Amino acid sequence: MAQNKKNILITGGLGQIGYHVYLRLRRKYKICILDNKSSAKVDPPEDVFFIEGDIQDYKILESLPNIKYIIHCAAQISPEKSVQNPIYDAEVNIIGTLNLLEYARKNHVTKFIHISSAATYGDPQFLPITENHPKEPLSPYGLSKLTAENYALLYSELFDLDTTVLLPFNVYSLLQKENDPYAGVIYKFIKRIKEGNPPVIEGDGLQTRDFIHVEDVVVAIELALTQSKAKGIVLNIGSGETVTINELAQHLISISGKKLQPIHTDSRKGDIRESCASIELAQKILGFNPLVKLKEGLQELYEKIEL
Repeated sequence: MAQNKKNILITGGLGQIGYHVYLRLRRKYKICILDNKSSAKVDPPEDVFFIEGDIQDYKILESLPNIKYIIHCAAQISPEKSVQNPIYDAEVNIIGTLNLLEYARKNHVTKFIHISSAATYGDPQFLPITENHPKEPLSPYGLSKLTAENYALLYSELFDLDTTVLLPFNVYSLLQKENDPYAGVIYKFIKRIKEGNPPVIEGDGLQTRDFIHVEDVVVAIELALTQSKAKGIVLNIGSGETVTINELAQHLISISGKKLQPIHTDSRKGDIRESCASIELAQKILGFNPLVKLKEGLQELYEKIEL
């Protein structure tokens, strides 16, 4: 690697978003990845400085090289698991984030990007959801991500640490699996359709989601890295468009060319009915404009995803 490249730390760099950040930035930066491998999608790349460890352990951070940028993707991401074990959820998402913010403050990190979650909003009171929408999380996960988000913003205010919080909505990619929160429905539908079975829709299928391709998410992250106007603010990252679960199923059936009709079952308890991101602020501050259309992304997933 060229000696003039600056070190960038990606926490959770073996996960869906973190790994794609690595792919996007590896030619411009020296990449360091910190990941405990608990939900890794890939093996550690050979061209990175890799540390297997947990963000809850501050001592691990002391073995890092001179880090200039941090992209914090590591998290406990399951709302269901957060209900089962709220303390662990808080230890990872709150204490882990605080460890990284303290490291960034003490070591004069140039930029800290915190990847939060649309789960911080809770049930939408209006659509599209803007960044000033009330935040009333429905799970310990949503609450822990909101608390971490607020710490990141507070560090920007108190310590002049350049932090930006990005709120991806329903991220999907070739790395997603059946049990992944939010985007798992796409994998489940593809799996059943490829096996010749009809997709199973929970409820009436009229619930809406804002799906965003991971490639668009990492473009937003790269833009936020160098945008000084993004300091100390929260930005929604979505497509700005919605699709019903019924429409999602029909898109995938059409792509498959198979003659299938979805099956409807009971709705899932606690499921958010509607979701759509307002991305006006990200467009204004970052110049962010998602490029991957949902139908194109679904076509790619159907053709390439490994079951």
